[in-house]
Amino acid sequence: MDFSAEAAEAARRAHEWAVHVDGQTSGSGRDVARARARLWARVAQACTAVAAAPSPRAVQAAGRALDAARRQERAGDFADLQDQAWTWAEVALACATTGAEQPPRDRPARP
Repeated sequence: MDFSAEAAEAARRAHEWAVHVDGQTSGSGRDVARARARLWARVAQACTAVAAAPSPRAVQAAGRALDAARRQERAGDFADLQDQAWTWAEVALACATTGAEQPPRDRPARP
């Protein structure tokens, strides 16, 4: 998976949802659009981090975040999927930024 491309797509979606917030007349419509914009922005951050440091756990978590974020856009009741996507995006960020499963620089990876 090309996480740089996925990050760009997630950022595009975040921007679209942010623009959509301005067009909403109801408070609940604005809340949904704002939450989706924030989620896609977080997924974009996660994908960017994973592209820079693609450990196996980070790749898996980013893939799950992308999948859940895409499913929540299609779902009528999105709260659970949104929470799931946000959680996996956070996990991907943590794994990528801490180098989870990356061998220490002074030791080679195990075969």
